[in-house]
Amino acid sequence: MTIRILLVDDHNVVRQGLRSLLELQPDLQVVAAAGSGTEALKLIDAVRPDIVLLDLKLADINGAEVCRLAVAEHPELPVIILTAFSDDQEVLDCIDAGAKGYVLKDVDVFELTRTIRAIHRGESVLDPKVTRAVMQRARRNADVAEPQIVLTEQETSIIRLMATGLTNKEIGQRLFLSPNTIKFHISKIMRKLQVKRRAEVVFKASNYHLI
Repeated sequence: MTIRILLVDDHNVVRQGLRSLLELQPDLQVVAAAGSGTEALKLIDAVRPDIVLLDLKLADINGAEVCRLAVAEHPELPVIILTAFSDDQEVLDCIDAGAKGYVLKDVDVFELTRTIRAIHRGESVLDPKVTRAVMQRARRNADVAEPQIVLTEQETSIIRLMATGLTNKEIGQRLFLSPNTIKFHISKIMRKLQVKRRAEVVFKASNYHLI
């Protein structure tokens, strides 16, 4: 199956470079590229991509807002934020906007393509550098009330592995469980933490000092 990608970046050289790198992969196809948020929203309606690879800093509309508008119109559309910035609040803003992934631009091609495929399978992926930064901030936040949430040892192990950026398959390999079993456990964890997105699991668990 070919994964159809819409690239959004306001630097033409970056768009051309990403297109060239991604299309070396036989299962990835860049179907369109946009240089602004406004153009991106129009192209989403026109080409119906499988995934949007979205720069956070655009000249006209902030990437988080583009993500919010895109997901509001197309709730099943996965959006990956690809950016040079790892500001904690911006990460949280993007997750709140519905982004399925947040990847820093210093990522290598292997990791980027791995992330695209994982998100196309329905997973969420955060760059480990971003995850660590947000977890550290959460631990410093002494004003957050801790709810009565009890996680099993296995659930805690899964969340810690999620925090390193591993996919369900990779977590399963570490714990000697199938990807479907990991997916089941993550769904159960999400219900316990009362979150709707996989990407929120690590943030909330850390916020409540559960990991």
